[in-house]
Amino acid sequence: MKIARGTKLSNFYLILQGAVLIISTAFLVLPASGVITSSNPAGQQTNPPITINKVRDNIYMIKGGSGANCYFLAGKKTNLLIDAKMSPESLKEMLTEIQKISAKPLSLVILTHSDGDHVNGLSGLPGGVKILAHKKTYEEMLPAVEQRPELKNFLPSETYEGIKNLDFEGTKLELRNFGPAHTRGDTVIFIAVSKVAIAGDLVFIGRDPLIHKQKNGSFFGLIKTLESMLAYKPEIELFLSGHADPASRQEVSELVKSLKEKEARVRGMIQQKKTLEEIKAAFGVGPASASSRRPSLIEIIYQEITEEK
Repeated sequence: MKIARGTKLSNFYLILQGAVLIISTAFLVLPASGVITSSNPAGQQTNPPITINKVRDNIYMIKGGSGANCYFLAGKKTNLLIDAKMSPESLKEMLTEIQKISAKPLSLVILTHSDGDHVNGLSGLPGGVKILAHKKTYEEMLPAVEQRPELKNFLPSETYEGIKNLDFEGTKLELRNFGPAHTRGDTVIFIAVSKVAIAGDLVFIGRDPLIHKQKNGSFFGLIKTLESMLAYKPEIELFLSGHADPASRQEVSELVKSLKEKEARVRGMIQQKKTLEEIKAAFGVGPASASSRRPSLIEIIYQEITEEK
């Protein structure tokens, strides 16, 4: 099935690398999630070329195209893909590049969460490919099918809750959801033999994390998830994400430390009866622009602290 070119877009939310865009009548994953389209908006900048680099063992990192970083595992008979780019065109280009490294069919796609820059390319998949995601990610994608029943083939065909173990042609994977963090349906893929974790949008280095409150994301949940990733046994050495280069244990530990320092500072200012605007000013967070539709990290920390019981 193909989506007609020129599909009109308006009124639904889509997150693209931290920016909120308004979208409609395409493949919806409410709010701030996935939309499947087959053409780029007029005037959009040319996407960088797809590049693939080996991380270690049979794990490869895919950058470029439209959307977030993706990853693939080269199996003995098939390939496994993690996330699906922003558009079907980019996904197809990515699959072509994968074939140059591992000329095997794609058997499975695992989604780390439902944001559009990770799922919009699903309509470019060949037939017969299974899609696996956390149950909450599946639920966030259901509204699309209510409006466009023909898109049901691009929903996850299998879901899990809590923990799921997979044996991908001899490579053992453990999928875990530690509760709400970036979204409520985040999946971390642990590959113990390689000491690697693939974490979607849970690890941001050099910028504030993005937390989707409209999808029940949680600042405190993010800290819990990051600490759980660091505590995983056997110990993980490399953390792979959607918007950064591979991160070390030290970098993730420093991220947790930074988040806790922000929390402590906000909490202290709340105890001093500072207003939200005063706290934002202390952190250099200016007034939201008319085009901004998501709260800053400081606003989210403030909200979660003041809602504590």
